[in-house]
Amino acid sequence: MSHPGFLQELSVSRIHHPINQLRMDLDNLQELAISIKQHGLLQPIVVRPKQHEYEVVAGNRRLAAIRLLKARRISCHIVELSDKEAYEVALVENVQHKTMNSIEEAMAFNHYVESFGWGGISELARRIGKSQEFVTKRIQLLRLPVKVREEVIRQRITPSVALEMLPLDNEAMEEFADFIIQNPLTKEEVRHIVRISKSENNEENTCATTMDSKNNTQQEKEIYLLDKALRKSIAVMKSTLVNFDDIVNNVNDEWVLKELLMQYRMIIHGDIDTFLKLRKRLIRKVPKEYFTNQYGDKMVKTKHTSNSNSNNNNDNEATRDNASIHIWTTKGIWQ
Repeated sequence: MSHPGFLQELSVSRIHHPINQLRMDLDNLQELAISIKQHGLLQPIVVRPKQHEYEVVAGNRRLAAIRLLKARRISCHIVELSDKEAYEVALVENVQHKTMNSIEEAMAFNHYVESFGWGGISELARRIGKSQEFVTKRIQLLRLPVKVREEVIRQRITPSVALEMLPLDNEAMEEFADFIIQNPLTKEEVRHIVRISKSENNEENTCATTMDSKNNTQQEKEIYLLDKALRKSIAVMKSTLVNFDDIVNNVNDEWVLKELLMQYRMIIHGDIDTFLKLRKRLIRKVPKEYFTNQYGDKMVKTKHTSNSNSNNNNDNEATRDNASIHIWTTKGIWQ
């Protein structure tokens, strides 16, 4: 996006910030001012003539830093732009340099598409060099409650995770946001919990109270976190056992040391078995949809058909455990 213009030094007093400024917070001005004082202004700001003065198109932070240094003049690239063109240039500048947070981008995109009516999402996406999906998802962030938006700005919740909470009502979103801050979850985990929560809420509306629904949702969240912790712990211990085997294999004829190491190896192996058994017990309490999402339909069908034939309960129990948990087979020197 190139516009003809010319370079000229202008008086700082004749330049003003735009009414529709994209960034809500011009942060780190002190650092920028120090850099300009040491190295000079490496890139002139972009301005346009407006009502006998000049309006900043791109470079609000640089202008604010120059004012902080109490400089009288600043190098400017002067161009003739309409309101729409000026807004597009400012958007491109900030999006490409990633100077806006996701909520600022959402507000800026929404102003362009709806408030000002300058174009549709497809046109805006083409102007700023982003996909239509990116623009649409950014605008959807404005549907979040103010409290959740603030957490997105503070980067305690990512935009992708925040978008997964949109099917919930505002109160539930705020509660869920607090939960995510304390217990970081991936986008997929949040999506799954929200889907289960919504489906349960729809079913329980006809036969239970809202309080029961909240309690169930909270219990599910806790179970998911436990399962996540157990899986990670098992993976860490398995990896430790593999590394331990390498150490044992490198011990040559020191049989006393090797015997001692193997005793510790058995302790680690026992801990792995303990965690696997804990996770088996946990699986029986988790809604089948969770493990459908994690491991596929085969395991769930095995799990929930163990009571279909009373004469084969023991066989089904063993089958379920083997299907639910990948049994850890050691590869050490002494098995």
